[in-house]
Amino acid sequence: MRGAVKEIYSIYEGSGRELVIPVYQRNYDWQTKHCEQLLIDLVALQREKRKKHFFGAVVGQAEGAWRWVVIDGQQRLTTVSLLMLALSNLIKTGELACDDPHLADRIQQNFLIDSTTNETKFRLKPVKDDALAYSRLFTDDPDEWIHASNVTSNYRYFLDELPKRELTGDQWWQAIEGLEVMHLDLEHDDDPQRIFESLNSTGLALSEADKVRNLVLMGLETSEQERVYEQYWNRIEKNVNFNTDVFLRRYLISATHKIPRADEVFEAFKSYAAQQKTSGGKLLEQVRQYSSYAHDIEAAETGNRQIDLRLHRLNLLRIDVTVPFLMPLMGEYRNEVLKPDDFAAILQMIESYLTRRMLCGIGTQGLNKIFSTLYRDLRRWAPQPEPLAEVLAYKLLERDRSSAGVFPTDEQFSEAFRTRDIYRMQRERRFYLFECLENLHSKDLRDIAGGLERGELSIEHIMPQSLSAAWRAELGENADEVHATWLHRIGNLTVTGYNPEYSNASFDQKKHCDGGFDQSPYRLNNLVKQADRWTSRELAARTEHLLTDALTYWPYPTTTFVPPAPQLDNEPLGDNTDFTFRRIAAFEWQGTRHAVRNWREFLVEILRALLSEYRSDIFAFAQENNEFGDEAKADLPEYYRVTDGMAVWVSSSTA
Repeated sequence: MRGAVKEIYSIYEGSGRELVIPVYQRNYDWQTKHCEQLLIDLVALQREKRKKHFFGAVVGQAEGAWRWVVIDGQQRLTTVSLLMLALSNLIKTGELACDDPHLADRIQQNFLIDSTTNETKFRLKPVKDDALAYSRLFTDDPDEWIHASNVTSNYRYFLDELPKRELTGDQWWQAIEGLEVMHLDLEHDDDPQRIFESLNSTGLALSEADKVRNLVLMGLETSEQERVYEQYWNRIEKNVNFNTDVFLRRYLISATHKIPRADEVFEAFKSYAAQQKTSGGKLLEQVRQYSSYAHDIEAAETGNRQIDLRLHRLNLLRIDVTVPFLMPLMGEYRNEVLKPDDFAAILQMIESYLTRRMLCGIGTQGLNKIFSTLYRDLRRWAPQPEPLAEVLAYKLLERDRSSAGVFPTDEQFSEAFRTRDIYRMQRERRFYLFECLENLHSKDLRDIAGGLERGELSIEHIMPQSLSAAWRAELGENADEVHATWLHRIGNLTVTGYNPEYSNASFDQKKHCDGGFDQSPYRLNNLVKQADRWTSRELAARTEHLLTDALTYWPYPTTTFVPPAPQLDNEPLGDNTDFTFRRIAAFEWQGTRHAVRNWREFLVEILRALLSEYRSDIFAFAQENNEFGDEAKADLPEYYRVTDGMAVWVSSSTA
């Protein structure tokens, strides 16, 4: 790498010069506050009569004689380019006084536009959408500008602010000439990715997805970068609505069955990429496929009504730990491996599992781990194309042995359903609950959750939160006890669009007023319509009626599936496999199977097998490694005798 401190304007200089922002870079992100600080620094440079102001580092690598690919510093280079364009245009329009009559043209010709060709070419080539916004600024019609872009916003800021700062056009240019950067030019053997990571500690922090994108694209030829970006990365981001950090974490959980921290997704992906032993588009092939599956799950628009309904209601719960499990299932469904009825049954079972746990107050802490390996576990027991719903039922019920994975029984669920404080549940879960209890399996669907979210509907306490004299008379001598017991339970809660009108009105008024319960279109209010009074008796009856619906909609699974006899995994010797928490039963060497009781015994037996063929080599190896000792050490508890003259340390980790 060659480096030198130089004026930033000189980086743009030179006939035919192109400064290319590669597609793996993020978009231009600098905001007005960053531009304001730049102007403050430039004004101070002039007023304090200083000659230079250091402006950070700019790193790039030459591609041919005239193209320079910007690896770090695009924010600075783009901002200075916008500043020079604004200064040039303000001088041309006379909004900034300038003694040099040729300065505006010289700025444009020497630093912004390459006029050596018949077509207009810009010295700076920003990334993708930024490039279009940047090119539009060179037109005379502001209506053509892309106002949603940061490029346009910061250009307009410079147009507005430069005339207000009491500097002439000449003084502004002198100040820009004083901006210095550390200019680093990578050579052929330099690693652009490693250098980029080490330099990224300044400026706006990259997201985990930004770093993954750079890892995949950096190092490819420019044309290949653009192809991979358009055909893979850009499609991934659009599929997941640019929530790429979150998606990549879910993808890694699904692909590796490990759960990286949110701030360690890049490191996890880098490790994953190394294991795949591929790069570029091939590395992103499955990632792109999974992004389309994630889109299908979130959009709930597969074209199958039952599947879409279940996906929609799962999305209402916002328990996103299920997504790593659902993505490969969506892939099987799309590829006609998983049958629609089987997929719908799986979704129903997951919905029942989550809802029963939610109503029973079981925390979600263990769910991430459960769903990270669930698909792999199912497919081990049910090779394609065997149905999975039965296997899933067995697997989830098997987890009853663990409190973290328990599937609440009908008895447990019924007790919680009758007594749970529903009103104080998390709002999205409360909305989901009423959506399901209103619609159940009906094809005539009402958007209860959407109505509650938009404020068109609200949760109504049939017996109000504050008891009036009429309500005390309604409830009888145990009014306070009934009120304290039933107020926030499911039997006393419903949905209505007339909550303000009901207020604390008596039950009779709530039934018969304009828009009252007697006119309610909601199935949730059928028993309320039929009631003449509202006491603990009616509350209990409505609770049991809703519980019957709930047990039907969120059923406890049954299964006749019996898992096959355990099949031991086979792992080839020599691969970098992690055996932590795994047991060994036997190893095979040159066609002969050797049973062993543990990893210590395996280590000794494999050494003995090797000694039979490579005795001198193994002894030579042992002499150079601290894990070995002479036979005298075999009496020590942490050593084990291998053969005459050799003992091996066996208190090491499985790795």
